[in-house]
Amino acid sequence: MLFSFYPTITQNYFILSFVVCLGTLQWRAAYNRWLTLSLLGTWGLGWAGILTGILLVFGGFIWFFTTTPGLFVPGLAGGELSSLFVLGAICALFITRLSGIFWQAVLVNLVESP
Repeated sequence: MLFSFYPTITQNYFILSFVVCLGTLQWRAAYNRWLTLSLLGTWGLGWAGILTGILLVFGGFIWFFTTTPGLFVPGLAGGELSSLFVLGAICALFITRLSGIFWQAVLVNLVESP
């Protein structure tokens, strides 16, 4: 059964993949100035977005390797790691797109209001 023997490693790896994918998306959104992928709106389209992405990536790895007990003892299998990574990446993309839609709606309302 998938994910049944190591719940702590499973949860931590999902959080790691979510946070790192979120950080990667923020870094690329800031670098390419894509408002549709920015969590911080227009504030995240410059150095603030790049710094946010870098902090999310490195912070996620530091958190994962310091808090996951028994990381190198049997661990998860390849299929489990792959499916958790894909799930985390899809969730990160979903959250990023929702925030991009929100910021676009806010900016459109600010521009259109008299």
